[in-house]
Amino acid sequence: MKKYFCIDYDFTEMNFYSKVEALKRYSILCLALFVMTFGTSLAIRANLGSAPIACPPYVLSCIEGQSLTFGTLTFILHLIFVFAQYLLLRGDLKTKILRQIPLSLCFGFFTDLTMWLTKSFQWDNSVEGYAVRVLQLVVGTTLIGIGVSVQVRCRTLLLAGEGMISAIARIMKKEYGKVKIFCDIFLVLIGLIFSFLFFGFWRFDMIGFGTLFSAVYVGFVVRFVAKHTPWLETFFATDTVAEDPLVFETKEINTLPLVITIARMHGSGGHEIGQKVAERLGIKFYDKEIINKTAETLGISKKDVEDKDQFISNASFLEYIITDNGISKEKFSGRDGAIFLEQSRIIKEAAMESCVIIGRCADYILKDRPCCLNIFIRSNEDFAVKMVTGRTQLSENQAREVIRIKNRARANHYEKYTGLQWQNPDHYDIVINTAKIGIDTSVDLICNAVKVFFER
Repeated sequence: MKKYFCIDYDFTEMNFYSKVEALKRYSILCLALFVMTFGTSLAIRANLGSAPIACPPYVLSCIEGQSLTFGTLTFILHLIFVFAQYLLLRGDLKTKILRQIPLSLCFGFFTDLTMWLTKSFQWDNSVEGYAVRVLQLVVGTTLIGIGVSVQVRCRTLLLAGEGMISAIARIMKKEYGKVKIFCDIFLVLIGLIFSFLFFGFWRFDMIGFGTLFSAVYVGFVVRFVAKHTPWLETFFATDTVAEDPLVFETKEINTLPLVITIARMHGSGGHEIGQKVAERLGIKFYDKEIINKTAETLGISKKDVEDKDQFISNASFLEYIITDNGISKEKFSGRDGAIFLEQSRIIKEAAMESCVIIGRCADYILKDRPCCLNIFIRSNEDFAVKMVTGRTQLSENQAREVIRIKNRARANHYEKYTGLQWQNPDHYDIVINTAKIGIDTSVDLICNAVKVFFER
């Protein structure tokens, strides 16, 4: 069965670069690596502290009497990262991980070259000298950010450090950014241990203000450059996707897996469409599973959750505060509010992997997720009646009444917890009328939309 490209590594169909396109991308990648290493060396020469990932090799390179250069030690560290990824990940990803080795060798060479080029960029501890050192730190970390942003645009290979973070994020099902913070702290701690072990004290010129500044400022520069330089895409062909799926983990917009949310009118076939889309894309499917998990966590019956899931009692009340990240603070009374909050938590947890989620305000709960396609499935009443009577023992009149009650309940549920209109097309990326195009065509339309989304 054909699978379409998705960020959660589940794909079999890919477009590979032409030789000319590949040469252009790898040439620009080398330039980006040089800019990154030059920025790293320039910042280190300010003697205010190295970038977090450079802490262990830089401290070791400063040990008197040892012959290994900073670049060589950086290459060794990258080999350790490659080996760790090889142990963590399975399947064909292992062969792609090995491609990071020549990239790491190039990075190590550029590190030594730029350390030689910047050896004269060192200043004393006078007021003027310190001011120049701070300025040099800012310039250096800015160059690191620019280099990282261009490297990501190349969509070729990850550096071993980025690949290591990506692998951990995948295994632990955590966001890339959060795992990166943890890894940065860990590397700084390793550098501190080396500092105390080999020098007997904390070397602030190796791990200091510049280390903290780099950890925060580089990410800001990457986001700024990515946002304000869309013209960089003109250097590359627009009809290709990355040769290495790991590369997408470094792009902020793609740090999350693909999630498809499907809101649907009763009898429109939305559940069946969601199942078929999940099967075709090779990703997980959530509908009744959310009810089961909610009931298990809250210690109530599945029937209670299902009854309260959309039929909201007038007695219950949910008070919520909306922020840029969705519902960040909630106060609730009654079982209905507890059910909604628990389902929100389950949906966010499920969205750590590529999946299809049916209903339950998932489009709103995940509204700030960039890798999320929100779909609304509708139909006319006659189509819905045929669908309902075809799978139940209800008469036509009974089916019409059930359809109206269910749709009214879903609209009330959505409005209660989001303050928005359920059928408003502004909330969705795609609105499909199954009465016009049918179930299978709807599945094809969604899968093609996913493919186009990632090719762009």
